[in-house]
Formats: sequence, C-alpha cells, structure tokens
Amino acid sequence: MIKYIKLLRYEFKNLVRDKMTLVMLVYPLMLMLIGAYVIPAVVDRFGDGDAAQRTTSLFIIVVFAAIAPFIGSVLLGFSLLDNRDENTLDTIRVTPISLRGYVVFKSIYAYILGVNGAFWILYGTRLLSGDGYVVMGQDLFEPFTIGVVLTYALISSLFTPVFALFLAAVAKNKIEGFAYMKATGMIILVPVLVVLEPLHDWKQYFLGIMPTFWPIKGMLVQTDLLGHADDLPLIGYSVIGILFNVCLIVFMYKIFERKVSS
Repeated sequence: MIKYIKLLRYEFKNLVRDKMTLVMLVYPLMLMLIGAYVIPAVVDRFGDGDAAQRTTSLFIIVVFAAIAPFIGSVLLGFSLLDNRDENTLDTIRVTPISLRGYVVFKSIYAYILGVNGAFWILYGTRLLSGDGYVVMGQDLFEPFTIGVVLTYALISSLFTPVFALFLAAVAKNKIEGFAYMKATGMIILVPVLVVLEPLHDWKQYFLGIMPTFWPIKGMLVQTDLLGHADDLPLIGYSVIGILFNVCLIVFMYKIFERKVSS
C-alpha cells in the first residue's frame, strides 16, 4: 500500500510539471464556462425557431457529454507514452510494482480525474447556465440531477483507460499521440448523432460501436430528453456500457503489454 501512496505523490508532482497535463485539467472548467455562457448566447442569437433551438441545445449537451471522458484518457495516454520514452516501464519490471499493477494504478487515477471532469462539465454547466437552456418553456438541464450526472460520469469514464491504452500502444511518442488524438476526435463524437431524429429508433444501435454511446443514451433516456419505443431501459444501457468498456480495457491492455514487451 505504501508503494502506491509514494507513486501517487509522484503523479501529483507530474501534474504541476507537465504543461499539457495542466491544460487538460483546466479544460473541464473551460468547457463548463463556454457551455454556461457562450453557447446559450450563440444559440439565442442565431437559433431559427424553438424546435431548432431545442435540437441545437440538446446537441451541445451531448457533445459535452461525449468529450468529457476523452480528457482523462488523453492525460493517461500521454503519461504512459512518457513512461515508454523514459524507459520507466522497463524499470518497473524489477520493482515490487508489476507492469499490470502500475497500469491499473494509473488507470484508476485517471478514471477518478475523468469522473470529476465529466461530472463538472455537465453539472457545473447546469448550475451556471441559469435559464440559458430554457427552450419552449422547458429547461433542458433541469433533469440533470446530481444522481443522473454522477451515474453518467462513473460509467462513461470507464472509456478513459480504453483510449489511453490505445494511444500508448499505437503512438511512438507524444507528438504522434497528439496526431492520433486529433485524428480520432470525430470518432469520439459519433454518439452525438443519436440526437438526429432518423437515429431515434432501432438504428441508434449502429452508434453503439463507440463505448460512450451507451452511457450517453442511458442519460438521455433517464432525463426523458429523448425517447422511443425501441429504447432499452436505463439499466440495459448502463450494463452494456460497463461490460463493453471493461472488455475493451482488457483487450487494449493486452495490445499495450505486447507493444511494451516487443
């Protein structure tokens, strides 16, 4: 236990030293402020009718939800790339902490940061936006209670180690990792398409290839912002989201371990 406490202190020091990490930690606050003040003003200024404003506002909410777990995964992925560049992972093999134990520790650490970021991006926006998301007499953020947002954050942030291990396995360094991050940015936003009416029915499940679709759609069902006869109950989206992400974590770890050992 003591070895992991020392490792945690080391990680906290890295938070201060690495400028990229600091930027990513501030990123949730930036999104929260943009979502609370900038987006409502833009939608109100350029929105064309109540129906269009509702769709646009809901679209923005889902975009923020999709981006939220991405932040923690970038932090973890870049950290693992640093460890590879500095040969830290080879050193760990001869210490009391195994490679698997080290990755699990860092994944839990990044997961907690991811949950915190995902929670405040959504709930912080809800607190600060006032009536900025009131459309047709309905406050779109009103159903986003602490319980709803926390449930979403806990499930969606399981994606954190998935994408992080992907970055650490396929990228040769942080520069290449940044390129992969930009290239996959559009893929991360695939679940946002669920807002479009043609994907409200059974076709929504084509979006399930992205792990974050399941907690996002579960949240939308729970808040009654989207609903269709082809929807699963909330527990269905939650269980599939958890199992899908856990399977991907195991799969990506094996690829990462093979990459490090080669």
